[in-house]
Amino acid sequence: MMERMKSLWAERSAREQVMLGVMFALLAGVILWFGVAMPLDRAQIAARDDLRAATDRNAAVRAAVKQLKALPRNAQAAGPDAPIDQLVGQSAGEAGLTLERAQAQGADRMDIAIASVRPVALFSWLATLEAQGVRVDTMSARPAPTAGSVSVQAVLARGNGQ
Repeated sequence: MMERMKSLWAERSAREQVMLGVMFALLAGVILWFGVAMPLDRAQIAARDDLRAATDRNAAVRAAVKQLKALPRNAQAAGPDAPIDQLVGQSAGEAGLTLERAQAQGADRMDIAIASVRPVALFSWLATLEAQGVRVDTMSARPAPTAGSVSVQAVLARGNGQ
């Protein structure tokens, strides 16, 4: 194969060899530009946009956490005497949230899970619950597959936690 290529190259005149060399150099440049440089540039732009979006979501979540921490923990609102599972389920429905799991742990505790919820909606719902005398005992939130949303597992309790 190499012998055939060498013989084909040797059959060309010096002028043709120069023109073919320039053509191959330009072809290599075009392949590098469209095959390597442009895809890397697009990937960098996409990563920068994703980072900006994640930074904005992080700032929104931090602001919501700051607002929740500012709420009084020991002031129990005069909530209804309904069982906690009924109160939480009803308020979640009113807020447009779907509880994936809701298990009562006694009369005044409840374990919940939400598959996908926007942080702003979650924290406003939790603030509404705290105003009704239901506080967050423990909570774990992870990024959900849906962009801009989180997956939440929490234990809610009635009372002031003291």
